This record gives sequence, structure tokens and C-alpha cells, in this order.
Amino acid sequence: MINRTNVEHLVIALIIQFLVAVVTGDLVTGAAFATGIFLGREHAQREYHIGDPGTLVGYEALDFWNWSVDSLMDLAVPVVGVLVVILLHL
Repeated sequence: MINRTNVEHLVIALIIQFLVAVVTGDLVTGAAFATGIFLGREHAQREYHIGDPGTLVGYEALDFWNWSVDSLMDLAVPVVGVLVVILLHL
């Protein structure tokens, strides 16, 4: 179920978390930043999948229940990964 892009996103998220943690001294801030990047990425992809982003209404692209499994995994795998790092650090 996990594919190559999911793993790539996990690695990128962990690198982002580490770099932000080095700068701020806080793993949670790094996790939030990485999560925001991947949420924004998947949101933008959903907008373009639906159609012209300029014609969307409100939060139409955040209808997670209509996202593909791959899109959900592209978001969930990095989010779970950065959360695991936080939990292991406690």
C-alpha cells in the first residue's frame, strides 16, 4: 500500500523537521512545518484535479473523503513519520 512517493515524502518531511528543529530547537515546530507543506501540496494537487482553482468554492479541495488513497497516503505517511519522531524524543 505504501509506494515510492510516500517514502520520498516521508524522507523529505523528516529532513524538514530536522532542519527546522536545528534552527528553532523544537521538533514540534519542525513537524508542524513539514505537515503544513504536505497538506498544502496535496490541497493544491486536489484543486488542479477538480478543475480551475480560480472557480473552486471555499474549502472544496479539502474534501478528504474524495481524495484518492495515494493522495491520502502522500499526506498521512509524512505526518505519522514526524509524529513518531516527536514521540520517540519524549
